[in-house]
Amino acid sequence: MYMPIAAQKSKNKKVDILSFFGYDQREKIDDRQLAEMLNMSSDAAPCLAPRKPRRHIASQKGITALALPEYDPGGLDSFTGAADGSFYYRGRRIDNIALSKGEKSIVDFGGNICIFPDKVYYRYLPDPEDGEIKSELRPMGRSTTVTNASFYSYYDEISGRYRARISRDDSARFDLLFRPGDSLVISGCSKAQNNTRVLDSKKDVVSDESIVSAIVKEAGVSDLELLLYNKKGGYAFFENGHESAEVKIEVYIPDIACACVHNNRLFGASENGEYIFASKLGDCFNFSSFRGLADDSWFAEIGTPGAFTGIVSYRTSVVAFKRDYIHHVYGDSPTNFSVPKQTLSGALDGKSVAEVGGVLYYMAADGFYEYTGGEPERISRPIKTMFTSCKSGTDGRRYYACAADKSGKTSLLVYDPDMGVWHREDDTKFVDFVRLGERLYGATGTDVYLLGDEEADEIIRWCVVSKKFTLDDFDFKSVNAVYIRLESESDTKVTLSFAADDEDFTVRGEIKGKKGFSVHRIPIRLKKCDSFRIMLEGEGKAVVHDIEMITYTGGKTNVEDIR
Repeated sequence: MYMPIAAQKSKNKKVDILSFFGYDQREKIDDRQLAEMLNMSSDAAPCLAPRKPRRHIASQKGITALALPEYDPGGLDSFTGAADGSFYYRGRRIDNIALSKGEKSIVDFGGNICIFPDKVYYRYLPDPEDGEIKSELRPMGRSTTVTNASFYSYYDEISGRYRARISRDDSARFDLLFRPGDSLVISGCSKAQNNTRVLDSKKDVVSDESIVSAIVKEAGVSDLELLLYNKKGGYAFFENGHESAEVKIEVYIPDIACACVHNNRLFGASENGEYIFASKLGDCFNFSSFRGLADDSWFAEIGTPGAFTGIVSYRTSVVAFKRDYIHHVYGDSPTNFSVPKQTLSGALDGKSVAEVGGVLYYMAADGFYEYTGGEPERISRPIKTMFTSCKSGTDGRRYYACAADKSGKTSLLVYDPDMGVWHREDDTKFVDFVRLGERLYGATGTDVYLLGDEEADEIIRWCVVSKKFTLDDFDFKSVNAVYIRLESESDTKVTLSFAADDEDFTVRGEIKGKKGFSVHRIPIRLKKCDSFRIMLEGEGKAVVHDIEMITYTGGKTNVEDIR
């Protein structure tokens, strides 16, 4: 005899979400985390709030890099940077020199905006020699080519007098190109001893007698008085005589892929990944001054494989990134500069590196990391998407990462170190960021914005989607009502939608025209299901403090019996 199955009693259960823990793409997450997100921020954390508006600053076609004139007050009220093959300063195109295609590394060294790998600069402060501001791009290096030049050097051991000179019978106008203190590279001489070393490859071999540094002592119309040094720091010498060959004399700038400014020197990482360079102290145009003095330029050969992706000034050191390695440059002068170690887990994209609160954040091949000098620590476990490129910035409190996956789809992700949580803003494709004080500016390919400006008139449309709630129960479940504690403006609109199992969302209630802090009840009467999701969509300012769902369960879900 079969007995009827006793009816199961429904059980009521409350689900309280009293704080929110940010964006999480993983399959199983906490009730307080959000599976999908649009235009949200940690501004009111642990409450839920949309991001602040963005103020439009300028429009410009083809932006590839954004620059900040650090010594020109007034903020960014127009576009400065690289766009469509040209440099722009405060909205004005500087077109006397065309820029190459591709990404740029731009640094401001004492009023000189230096652009790499093009090796050109724009000076927006008065020229120290004539006091004028020349609205033009200029090569960082300077060079001339001479023929039929005489080379002469000698040293008197008794008097200690040393002299080295290059001269021509006719006017070479050395005085218009070079100035005392310049470090020169000489190449093309038929007498090999008269050439200086060029730092192109560590495969080069330099003898003890070779000239590694040629410093201008005095530049005349047709004579160059020089101080020549070998790699041991002692005097070097020309092979005296006449050079009929075409000889190139130049202030040489190495091939630099990425640059930064640290302790009044310009540091650069070579394009081929073999060198880290440092300019002469206080002079971003001289990289070949090796006299054994504290203000000399400096270089180091790097033994790890791969190209450099980025370089930054960090605390008391310089940190250079490759895809799989991190190199530190310690010291404060060429006498004690060193690159003592390398750390695994480098930056996939050097423009993903940004410092927030004394910590470096960057994107590696397997996610985002924080780094303080020891072992990097991964912070992006909630982010499942694997990205191939990233441009980053900071407002001084949070790390902004505009990351693109292999399909080219972008997401602007924001990490709050204080809360340890991620938020997603939108899919705006930012190509560069710069920070001015507590303000963060971002550039897309066509526009420049000030991020996080409460006075801007942008209307924010935002959205969050919850996890799939199962209430940790295999019984059927449903939702009777939802309570939302909300702080809003009179023009704010918030819509609540529900989805049962894998169905589409349907709107169940709307809150609008309610200014202030209040609790709203939305009846649901959701059909029985195994799981459900909620979605909040909003327009305008709002802060969601708490959410409470009144649910009930009863009866087992329909499951497939596996035999």
